Amino acid sequence: MTITAELVEKKTAKKLITKTRSICPECNAILPAEIFEDNNKIYIRKNCPKHGEFEELYFGDASIYHKFAKWLRDGKGTGNPNVEVPRVACPANCGLCSEHLSHTALANIVVTNRCDLHCWYCFF
Repeated sequence: MTITAELVEKKTAKKLITKTRSICPECNAILPAEIFEDNNKIYIRKNCPKHGEFEELYFGDASIYHKFAKWLRDGKGTGNPNVEVPRVACPANCGLCSEHLSHTALANIVVTNRCDLHCWYCFF
């Protein structure tokens, strides 16, 4: 593949917003991830040592993401998680353990046309 000035310019046009943690969609390993803006959309990128790099659309409209981000806060967690596991391994086995920073809300819904309703961590 020949690297052109256009490709270099496009790659550098991506604006890093924040760093976070995510999971590998193949092995569910916890990975460092970057959330960045490109062409008025928000993407998340993570790199698994076993399965390679993944880059996915996170928000289809950057202005809406930035509007929502103003309200993003760590919660106070759960006072009584009622989950006893010998070794917490989020997201594989914990349920709503004491490591979670947010409590159960009335509805946490991510709307996407790509969802096939088969993710084990959403639809168990």
